[in-house]
Amino acid sequence: METPAYTVSELMACVFSRDMQDGERGGIPGVRSEVPLASAGLAVRHHAPNATIFSPSGPVAAEQLVMTGTTTDYERTTGVASMIALDEIFDLIHRGTFDWWFAGGMQIDQYGNINLVGIGDWKRPKLRGPGTAGIASENFVGRILVWINEHSPRMFVKKVDFVSCAGHGPHDRKALGLRGGGPYLVVSPLAVLDFEKKSGRMRLRSVHPGVTVKQVQENTDFELIIPENVPTTPPPSDEEITILRKQVDPLGILREEELYG
Repeated sequence: METPAYTVSELMACVFSRDMQDGERGGIPGVRSEVPLASAGLAVRHHAPNATIFSPSGPVAAEQLVMTGTTTDYERTTGVASMIALDEIFDLIHRGTFDWWFAGGMQIDQYGNINLVGIGDWKRPKLRGPGTAGIASENFVGRILVWINEHSPRMFVKKVDFVSCAGHGPHDRKALGLRGGGPYLVVSPLAVLDFEKKSGRMRLRSVHPGVTVKQVQENTDFELIIPENVPTTPPPSDEEITILRKQVDPLGILREEELYG
């Protein structure tokens, strides 16, 4: 059997990496955030060497942006110029210090509202999530990059069961006192999505190679805004895939499709 040129997880990492600009400050949350960690590791080695990357443990040295099976390993802080406590990181977030920060979720709706708390009645949920995990603070960063490892109607829902992080509606972000830009880019195993500025609703930006617009809509429980012409997501370049596999992910964690992506 021929080995695929890249996996879905590697493609997702490339999409996020391309959005990161040199000199920006960004953050990777959680303890198992493989795609965000890989995208940041690719960006600093490919086109954004002056980007500053934070994890819950504090700043991360560029050479430590390597896949090891966890995002918050203590080794991430080896070689950094300083250490910052977690509460100080939240202070920086609320000051608007960060250009971008990653978010994941159990559910996301048509406005980009994200649920990390639980499925069903919050008093008696069918399934509990990790909790808010500080995600509400992300409403103060420049843009939120959302990665969802399953594109299905149970993940992309009409209305989330609990709002952990506010999207672009139905309430006005400014009226709520939220100074950040909110969810900006959503990348799933099927597509890249963003949000129409006027309505705040989710819009299909591109479909991944081999995926159709119909497939994306059928796996989404709300009506997407679909432009007349929807391009195909550009696949990883030879340079990007070489950096990912040789420098960022030498253990091949992103190539385990049954676990990631």
